[in-house]
Amino acid sequence: MSRESEPGDVAARLRRLEDIEAIRRLLHDIARGTDRFDGELLARCIRADATLDMGGAKTMTGADFAQALKPPAAPRPGRMHIVGNERIDVDGDGARSESYILSCQDVLVDGVRKTRFRAGRYLDGFTREAGAWKLTSRMLVDEWSRVDEVTEAIAPGRHVGMPAPQDPSCRLDA
Repeated sequence: MSRESEPGDVAARLRRLEDIEAIRRLLHDIARGTDRFDGELLARCIRADATLDMGGAKTMTGADFAQALKPPAAPRPGRMHIVGNERIDVDGDGARSESYILSCQDVLVDGVRKTRFRAGRYLDGFTREAGAWKLTSRMLVDEWSRVDEVTEAIAPGRHVGMPAPQDPSCRLDA
């Protein structure tokens, strides 16, 4: 009998795949919560005592990050964190991942419209609590970044990204 056909192994492999997919979804939900300024979603995804090292002068807790992320009075047209190339390793109720990140943001610098690109990798830790995965640690490793002046822009369509709960995607969650 081959390893693939042993019932116990199939159940264990299925559980591992379900865990990996749940963590992948968690990574995407954290990116969505950040882009939509959705503190409630971030608080559900990130442990309050998580350690987040985003490369700045000091680390912050998950609770501080979720509470500090507030939509600006006049949201800029465009903010996206694209997460990919996830490598996720599960070990019981703990997991680690490395994923690639590309952050794109429309910013104003001295009144000039620019696009900020930041590419790097997240090195993350997770734990399963009450059957759900949560982020417990994150380190952002920078690879490259740049800021380009916007010399030409295409007019947006009818549906424009907004902070939660005004964003069109929030209707999908209802």
